[in-house]
Amino acid sequence: MAEAVKWFRPEGLSGVEALHANFERHAYRPHSHPTWTIAVMERGAAAFQVDARQERANDGECFVLEPEAVHTGVPAVPEGWAYKVLYLEPELLSTWDERDTAAPRAARWVVFSDPALRGAMLAAHDALAREPAGLARDEAVLRAVETLKPHLRPGPDAPRDRVEHAAVRRAIAHIRERWDQPVALAELSAVAGLSRFELVRRFSAQVGLPPHAFQVDLRVNRARALLGAGHAPAEVALRCGFADQAHLTRTFRRHVGITPARYAAG
Repeated sequence: MAEAVKWFRPEGLSGVEALHANFERHAYRPHSHPTWTIAVMERGAAAFQVDARQERANDGECFVLEPEAVHTGVPAVPEGWAYKVLYLEPELLSTWDERDTAAPRAARWVVFSDPALRGAMLAAHDALAREPAGLARDEAVLRAVETLKPHLRPGPDAPRDRVEHAAVRRAIAHIRERWDQPVALAELSAVAGLSRFELVRRFSAQVGLPPHAFQVDLRVNRARALLGAGHAPAEVALRCGFADQAHLTRTFRRHVGITPARYAAG
């Protein structure tokens, strides 16, 4: 079966995106999303690393990743895998619940089997692909989110295993301020107050990505937002710090699994 990828950005459902993908050889490099990632497997199996743990999702299983969770994704069997994914902006889970509470967190498991969630997710994806904007589509997505709730736990964020290092915090802030500009490691080292070797070591341990990969992640996520808003790939490449449109296309496909032009057309 040939590889195929389709993105959905449903009109009238701000903060919601969906991915329907069939991969045989595609391998995601370490990356993150600013959104919740809720996936249901439909064929084969995928292996991935998240938060230094090795995971495997098989046909029929679901997996949930918190926003900013750094993860990979590769085929776990020769025939690859097919899955459908909902990406939800973090504030949506609290907004749709209509309660003024801290944002929820994922339960302790990443991959799990839940027939009710699987059924609700597939119904939501079917509605996103087939239904026009309106109550039927919106309610299907809301039912999927409601079925997800048993797999979440209340906020606020639980303490992380790694204590945040102040120097890394300064480096992160510096990259976020200059996400679309060249940043030299010597410059970042001076901001953090660490040697270049120590900075890369601590940054990678804390964030899950080295500094340059973190910056590329920010650029790709910003490119997704601009493409979704209707901006042309050539303009997006320029605005997001890529050398040219070809550079954007290569990087975007490695991270998202589809070219910028096809993503924009979705």
